[in-house]
Amino acid sequence: MRGLWPVFVVLLLFLQGCKPAQPIVPENLLPEPIANEAPLPSYSDLVGRYNATTAPLSRIWAEARVDLEWINEKGDRKSEHGDGRFMFVSPDKVALEIQEFGKGFWAGGDGERYWLFDLQDKRTVYVGRFDRLAQLDEDAFPLPVKPSDLLYVLGLIPIDADNVPDAPAVERVAGHYLIEPPGLGIRMLLHPDTARPVRVDILNKAGESVVKCILSEPVDVKTKADADGGLKPVISTRVDVYVLGEEAHMTLRLKSATTDGTQIRDAHYDYDKLLRVYKPDEVVDLDAQP
Repeated sequence: MRGLWPVFVVLLLFLQGCKPAQPIVPENLLPEPIANEAPLPSYSDLVGRYNATTAPLSRIWAEARVDLEWINEKGDRKSEHGDGRFMFVSPDKVALEIQEFGKGFWAGGDGERYWLFDLQDKRTVYVGRFDRLAQLDEDAFPLPVKPSDLLYVLGLIPIDADNVPDAPAVERVAGHYLIEPPGLGIRMLLHPDTARPVRVDILNKAGESVVKCILSEPVDVKTKADADGGLKPVISTRVDVYVLGEEAHMTLRLKSATTDGTQIRDAHYDYDKLLRVYKPDEVVDLDAQP
């Protein structure tokens, strides 16, 4: 999993020094209970159904909007918003461009490296390598999340159905199915009818939730097969992200999502080319952080 960084790291400069005042994170972040008295499915069967929903989503382009709400060091409630593009190419290329946060952000990953270009007053790029994530301390990240979870949050890439966790592998919560795929650092609540995620928790090394993501407003994604009556893939177009302990809330909205990749370019995932284009004043190597 290689995609959480592009969205969550956009919060980086807005969460420094936040102090809880008027609560932003609701106490109950469970979805509305639904009636479901069916026998619990096996883990492999349930994950197999989930994986089937990711198969048509090998390439996604969408308009994106990010809204941020947080409490600053004075206890004042603040907000920002930005618009841009979200792009994904299976299995691990992802990019998010956001404008209007000052001068904008460009975040992404190419399967080997992940990065954030902060193009505000001081042009800085933060960069690291995926193969060194396991060696990094949690405190090395500017947020308590891995830069690889977004693609699971959006339900875009499959899970290993044969890597079954210890019992109970599947539990029932508010009528939904709860699973915790081994080794991914996430906990997922899947809808019993669609097997698509309705909530994804990002976990720390102790297995505690540090970020809760609520997914809603699923829509059919436009595909080239639409005219031929082909099955339409589905994606959640709203993700509400709550950073626990920070009193911070981010909403990601996707619009006009399509599997047509004509608007996606290789340059969108070329870190070296992005360096030449944006010419940052400072490069922060996250792998070199103490």
